[in-house]
Amino acid sequence: MRRVCLSLLYLLPLAVLGQPDTSTPMPFNLSDHQWTHRLLLVFAPSDEHPDLLAQRHMTTGFADGFRDRNLLFVTVLERGESLADNQPVDDTSAAVLREQFSIAPGGFAVVLVGKDGTEKRRSERPVSIESVFEQIDQMPMRQREMRQRDGG
Repeated sequence: MRRVCLSLLYLLPLAVLGQPDTSTPMPFNLSDHQWTHRLLLVFAPSDEHPDLLAQRHMTTGFADGFRDRNLLFVTVLERGESLADNQPVDDTSAAVLREQFSIAPGGFAVVLVGKDGTEKRRSERPVSIESVFEQIDQMPMRQREMRQRDGG
């Protein structure tokens, strides 16, 4: 028993050191995700904005669908902590994204960005995740991914 406890005490610092520091905001660049991820960018003035809350609610229970489509959920806020796949994004990156996608101060928007880095969809209201998945599944690159996955 003592040996097991000592082993756990030895491994604990390694486990802690191996975890990413989620408290430090990181830069976020679209180009880092090109050809790797699709992005669902959700722009809002703050974390309490009703449309953002509705959009988050609509994504609940769809983690497998996001993963299967290489789709990252990114919240870009004017005030508060922006997040990319639950990792903090620095304020400079958030401001650049707001400018890049021409989001007016106080504005809300949902923007789907394809793996090629181009805008595929934009809405000023929350969107159903099913409709986003349907749109992605009709894209030629996604069709190719599904054929490769299915072995054909």
